[in-house]
Amino acid sequence: MLVLFLLFTGTSCASNESGNQNVTNQFEFFQDPSTVIPFDQIQKLKTWTSISKGQLSFNFTNDVIWLRAKTTEVGFSQGRILSLEWKALDFAELYYPIKPKEFQTLGTGDTIPKSKWTFPEALYPSFQIPKENSGEYFYIRIQSKSLISFPIRSLDERSLNKHMILETAVTWLILGVCAVMFVFALFYFFAFGLSEFFFYAGYVVCTVLWYNGQYGNAYDVLWPESPWWQNKAILVFSTLGIPFSFQFVRMFLNTKVNNPRIDKILLIMGIVALVCVPAILTAYTTKIFSRIATYIYLISIPLILGTALQNYFKGEKRILFFLISWGSYFIVSYNTMFYFLGILPYSTPLLYSAVFIFPIDLFFLLFNLLQKYETLEGERNEILHRILTLNSDSDKSTRYAKSKLNSVNTEESLAKLESWMRTTKPYLDEKLDLEIASNAVGLTVQQTSELLNSKLGVSFRSYLNSFRITEAKKVLKENPDASILSIAYATGFGSKTAFNVEFKKATGVSPLQYRQSEDVENR
Repeated sequence: MLVLFLLFTGTSCASNESGNQNVTNQFEFFQDPSTVIPFDQIQKLKTWTSISKGQLSFNFTNDVIWLRAKTTEVGFSQGRILSLEWKALDFAELYYPIKPKEFQTLGTGDTIPKSKWTFPEALYPSFQIPKENSGEYFYIRIQSKSLISFPIRSLDERSLNKHMILETAVTWLILGVCAVMFVFALFYFFAFGLSEFFFYAGYVVCTVLWYNGQYGNAYDVLWPESPWWQNKAILVFSTLGIPFSFQFVRMFLNTKVNNPRIDKILLIMGIVALVCVPAILTAYTTKIFSRIATYIYLISIPLILGTALQNYFKGEKRILFFLISWGSYFIVSYNTMFYFLGILPYSTPLLYSAVFIFPIDLFFLLFNLLQKYETLEGERNEILHRILTLNSDSDKSTRYAKSKLNSVNTEESLAKLESWMRTTKPYLDEKLDLEIASNAVGLTVQQTSELLNSKLGVSFRSYLNSFRITEAKKVLKENPDASILSIAYATGFGSKTAFNVEFKKATGVSPLQYRQSEDVENR
């Protein structure tokens, strides 16, 4: 994916004299705040401002932007394509002199059905320079409620086709990876009953539709003849993705219990974003809602990453890949948000980096699947152990009629197991199971199970938890500021719930009650 990104950005940024040129600085501009100055008066203007940078830099504006360039400049020869490199551009109109005092007008932009674009084959709003030329200057009128901060490129047909093939291929590749992410999320939801991944699936759908509308070919494939929806869709999906992602984060990080203040902030911001969605669909301008969504993202990123880091250092190891994948994505997205706010200038790597980094979440999903597999493997070993010890106490005389311990020094093996547990503390690792313990003392799974039941009258799980509970009591007493969650993970329990259940089973009180009790020293 990284190689494709570098290839794509390299191709996009490359400037080739004959095929692909950035011609932005060959234009002059005039801003019309009134938006009503007619073209015949624009032609008479004497004062135009040169564009020194390799991009337009008008950000969000209600003004009409007029551009003027000489027809004789390099890059504006007949048949070349002028590409306005921003898919969310509302409307642009080319005025080209084909006869003395006669201009041909050509229109493009996402407020026009794709079939009526001047050059509908292009992925970006584009114009093809007419073959007839009879004037010194040609003009472009731009009016858009979206950003007007992008470069203008001049392409020949070969460069255009090459760029379209590469961008389409990369778009479909990313869509394929994101489809796998969506399937994984639904698998988690249906197979394991993890409801947070339902919201993750919604987040993936919204993000993919947002990116594919903003940077991909959604306009061409999904709604080429629906300019009203195209004009709204990008912001709708980006804003709708906020409540989905925030709800996933709240459930996955369990902020309601672990970080209640952060939980309330995320809930409020998610509700605000959700309310903005119908407002976007009915409002004339989307500028204010674009700003709201952007600021919500900017505020939430440090909150979410800070909360995840805090929980991780408390011992919640399962969120490591969440931190890596979402952290990378959020940090890269910050640059994109700054571009939307007009703080950073346009650049292809800046604009597309978030799109390419988003599929890294696939590794987060795979890591969670691995963790789930390990949990299920532990449960399998526990079930195996229970099967091995299924007979009741009344059958003890016959339970091991065919004992596996006939050739084993049981006292020595039991002492060896006890010593291993106390000196190396393997029980602090939640992955410790009957098979690992058996290998450590040189016995089979069946022999270890029989040893514990015949000599101590306990299951391996109970034996293991007795060490963990003893360790937890010590930590609760010596570290009064440590959270219950961090203690649970630090002492080998896979979740706070499991810790509470086992602790109460062993002591008769919950860990919190144990800590708060006045006679904790005597327990």
